Amino acid sequence: MMKFKLVCIFLILPFLIVAQDESESIEAIIKEYQENYANHSEDFSIKLIDVDNDSDLDYIFSFGCGEGNCLRVHLNTNGAYKKVIDEFGVVSIDFMDSKNNEASKLILNSVTNHCCGESPFGSHRVFYFAADEVHLKNNYVSYNHDDYNDEDNYRLELLPAYFLDEAYEVRITTDNYNVRFSADLNSHHAIFTCEEQTNIITKLYKGAVVNVLAAHRGNDHEERTWLYVEISNEAINDEACSSPISYAFDHQKLRGWISDKYVEKI
Repeated sequence: MMKFKLVCIFLILPFLIVAQDESESIEAIIKEYQENYANHSEDFSIKLIDVDNDSDLDYIFSFGCGEGNCLRVHLNTNGAYKKVIDEFGVVSIDFMDSKNNEASKLILNSVTNHCCGESPFGSHRVFYFAADEVHLKNNYVSYNHDDYNDEDNYRLELLPAYFLDEAYEVRITTDNYNVRFSADLNSHHAIFTCEEQTNIITKLYKGAVVNVLAAHRGNDHEERTWLYVEISNEAINDEACSSPISYAFDHQKLRGWISDKYVEKI
């Protein structure tokens, strides 16, 4: 499998549109970008890659626009070029081509900018491309423990060692249930958490339904099981602790850990 990697460091709030705009010719698109952006951006670039494995070349544009940068992907559809991704802000990009008719994959990782350009939450989106189509596979935010937790992160269970073959749903049975960036009840030297010296990143309503992606047996005295979950914004009690889901992306979710002590499987 070949891997193409493009990393862009942007400065302000990202904004994503999955569009279906078409243009008569790629020449017109390139001319527009060059006239409007090439002379004003040292980072202007054009990449030609067959992102959807249909034996024609698609275009990835990256350039400065305003105070930040833009990333745009145009798919070649019988000579017309659909703009399927239009991103503005802070983003790193991994594009993974594929062989044997497997889907290509474009991974977009962004950083939300809050006050003074700081935030502990990053946005993660994975797009799959096949036959002139783009599909959003993953769309979630998670705590940026590398930059905002002043500890030896290798000692913590931050991400699952493996994911379940099949996810399942659980219902929360108590109010203001804690969601944590690591699978433990210990004190932490982290910032932008709901409570000081904790790993709590949000709180859930009683009755909220969340999707379980993985599990981990903890090492506390109760040997509780921790569940790595994906949470919709509707499940979060924003009055108890502000929701970390602050991008303007439709249906984006939060990932984190909850104890299985006050949940019931649906």
